[in-house]
Order: sequence, then C-alpha cells, then structure tokens
Amino acid sequence: MSDLQTSLLLMLGLAAAFAGLGAVLQRLPSGRPLAVGLVSVTLLMLVYVVLIWDSPLLVRLLPFSSAIILGNWLPLIGAFYAGVCFQAAGVPIVRRVLLSGVLVGLCGYSLASPLLGSTPRCARVEFERVLEFQTTDSTCSAACAASLLRVHGIDATEREMASLCLTREGTHWLGLYRGLKVKTAGTDWDVVVERVSGQTLLSQGSESGVLSLTFHGFASNRSFETGFAVQSGHAVVCLGRGGQGVLKVFDPSPDYGFENWDWKQLEQVESAILVRLKPRAGRAVKRIPDPRQLWDNNVVYWERAR
Repeated sequence: MSDLQTSLLLMLGLAAAFAGLGAVLQRLPSGRPLAVGLVSVTLLMLVYVVLIWDSPLLVRLLPFSSAIILGNWLPLIGAFYAGVCFQAAGVPIVRRVLLSGVLVGLCGYSLASPLLGSTPRCARVEFERVLEFQTTDSTCSAACAASLLRVHGIDATEREMASLCLTREGTHWLGLYRGLKVKTAGTDWDVVVERVSGQTLLSQGSESGVLSLTFHGFASNRSFETGFAVQSGHAVVCLGRGGQGVLKVFDPSPDYGFENWDWKQLEQVESAILVRLKPRAGRAVKRIPDPRQLWDNNVVYWERAR
C-alpha cells in the first residue's frame, strides 16, 4: 500500500472519529459539552486556515511525503459538524440526513481531490539534460523537480516527477514536496520548504531550489515584458544571485531557458515558495557543482544523448 493510500485511510478513520464525537456530544443531556466542542473546533479551523493551511509550517509539523493528504484538516472539522447535524434533535430526519450527507461528501472529495484526475502525458525528449525543459503546459514543476534532483546527483525525469508530484492541470507545492521527498528517501538529501519574497531573493540571494510562484493579476498588463500569464502559477529553478539586483533562474518553458530576473519580473510575484534540498544531519555529501556554472557550460550539461 502506498504512502498516499495509507494516509487516506488514516484520515478517513480520523474523520469518522470526529463525526462520532460530534454525534455523542449532540446526544448528551447537557448542552455545555457540545458548546465547548463547537467553539473548540471552530477555533481550530480558524488557526488552521490562518497559520497552517498552504504554509511551509505544515511540512515542518508533518515532514512526510503524504503531507498533501495528512495536512488537510478541513475534512476532520467538516466531519465533526456532520456528526452534530445528524443527531440534531427536533430536526426532521430527512433534513438531517441530507445536510450531514452533503458535508460527508464534501469531506470525502476534499481528502481525495489530490488523487483525482490523470497525469499529463509527457513527451520523450531526444537529449538527456541536467536542466530539463517541460514538454506539456502543466509540467513546469515536474521538469524543475527533475532538474533539481539531477543537479544533486539523483536521476529523475519529467515524466516520473509528474506522477510523483501529483501533477494534473498544474502542481501544488505540496505535490512538488511529495515528489522530492519520495525521490530523496534513503539518500543523503532531505527537502526544505521556505516562503520567500522577491525582495529577499534580490537582496540576499538563495540556495538553488525550485521556486513555485503565483503572480498578481496585474502581471497580464505587462505580459509582453515578463511573459507571465494573469493569475497563473509557474515554477522555475532558482540558481542564485547573478550580481547586484539580479537573480539567475532556469525557466523550463521551451521559449525561455536561462534568464536573469530583476525587479521588473519579481515585482509581479504575489507569493513564492522555495523548495530545496539540504544534506541530512550527520551525512557527508559530495560537493555538488555550482548550478550557475550550468549557464556557462550548457553544451556539456545539456546535450548528453540518450
């Protein structure tokens, strides 16, 4: 059984327990325990949405390849409310069943949604490159993940990473984390996730990694300058600073490749998640080449025939 299936079964079990708790509290003669339960669960939901949901803190709390499943706590909260609704006294049984059934259905869909759909069909490339171009419109993150792994001496392909990263119409950064976590299992490398800003990248630089980006709506007004689509996400390989006010990146879109980004590009970024690899504690790893050298030696690194 895969890590995702195991985690899905675990979350379904927890959801059933939350639903049972809600039903038990609703049946108690005193309404005080139910009131405490409702307030506590509502506060938990607020804390989760504000501080944990879609935040790198999530994978610090749950550093597992299946964090994309284990980190979705909204179905647990919804299951609790479903249990409360199902046992509500004075409400006709049809309404109770209908409302609780809708909540259970939404909880189940939310849990399973990362697994629904099919992986894009990636094309076979003629040359094996360290830094990989994407071969579909949806696999920029998968191509970047394969590139980052190759830089660190771990063999990977866009097609393989699209499957491991749960790529569908795109790739959530939690899917990217999963793919890298699976591929680095048993190696000297572990996966780190950080939220960064364009200003930080330009002023302080960054270690090499995959930048998962979303852009402001007004980016479309300057798409002729940046190439960014409105309200879309994209991923690039961050190669580090290339000088004062310049960030070197590899854009996997076939029309771009190596680029120097300055503030004109980075001011369009609404949010940025950097996913990178670091040596595991106590492990001595081989020194990897400076990824910026790939820029100057692209013939050596780009054209190794399969």
